[in-house]
Amino acid sequence: MPRHDLTLRVDAPDDDAPFSSAASANLRKRIYAELKLKVFSVAWVTLRLGTPKADEAIALLIREREAGTAVVGTAHFSEKVAEGDEPASDWCLLSTPQVSGSFSLWDDYPEYKPVSLPAKAHALNHCFVSERFVATCERAGLRGVEFLRCRNAGRKAVQPWFAALPSRALGRGLDHPWFERERWVRHVQGDSHKRFDAIEVGQSQFHQFWLRPGAAESEPLLRRMLQLCPMPPKPESGLFGLSLVMAPRYLARAEPQEDFAYVPWGEDGPNRKGKMMRFRLLALCRRVRDALIADDLFKPRDFRRVRSVASPEPGVPDLDALYPPIAPMYSAEELSAMRRAQP
Repeated sequence: MPRHDLTLRVDAPDDDAPFSSAASANLRKRIYAELKLKVFSVAWVTLRLGTPKADEAIALLIREREAGTAVVGTAHFSEKVAEGDEPASDWCLLSTPQVSGSFSLWDDYPEYKPVSLPAKAHALNHCFVSERFVATCERAGLRGVEFLRCRNAGRKAVQPWFAALPSRALGRGLDHPWFERERWVRHVQGDSHKRFDAIEVGQSQFHQFWLRPGAAESEPLLRRMLQLCPMPPKPESGLFGLSLVMAPRYLARAEPQEDFAYVPWGEDGPNRKGKMMRFRLLALCRRVRDALIADDLFKPRDFRRVRSVASPEPGVPDLDALYPPIAPMYSAEELSAMRRAQP
């Protein structure tokens, strides 16, 4: 069974203050103390759903809401594929710190600034990896990835870093079955600030506003979350309601035979100089994950397992059939030119 966590913030009803009010702070102090919950970042607590403590907390918070004394103003419901689900989840995504001013794709050749790199890091900004990362992969005979040495933009000689460039995509992914794509697509297409190609990949993270009508009817846990977090009373409210962060889902038949793959991150598009920018995130099979953990480069928590799905559920579109394959971070021509210029 997957693991579900709920991170939430208690607020006074209709509290729209930018940093919340004294009334909200007092409510939190009373309620969190009564439930013996550990607070982080001043206002937030996390519940492991399915435990007696979480059941007690949710029941009390629903009573507070029904009495009009307190609300769960903002909550994040997250799903994680558990160890017991591993046979159906051979792939994972590598979670990496994002360091501003470190690696740049802006120029024709990727480069990095050594002074910006955190100590003991072995993967940064989605797809840049250390020399030890490369050595582990070579020692384990892992397949399906090329490592392009980045240019050192600093004055000091340091250990080299590389752009990890898998040869295949993991696929476009699938929407979560609770997600209502048709209404969301109309919204994206009608918003001039959103890029249209965002609709071409599966959606696993979404606000309760985009829940499919009737999704909670056969899902007791979701039904309970909606009891706790009805829709925010108005769009401009500081009470943002429930966001869902579900395990990414990919079609089994789209998964490559190699050990590495890439998935899109953010939006593709040209920069101000017209250079095409494609941002990619590393996907790894279990063999890669185990090798990297065994060499003490990462902890198990650094990997986010994905769900491998045999076929889309009714009403969930097959995006790999609807759209062309996802391009790699660099085209064949771009990569060929960079190989010739490799330091």
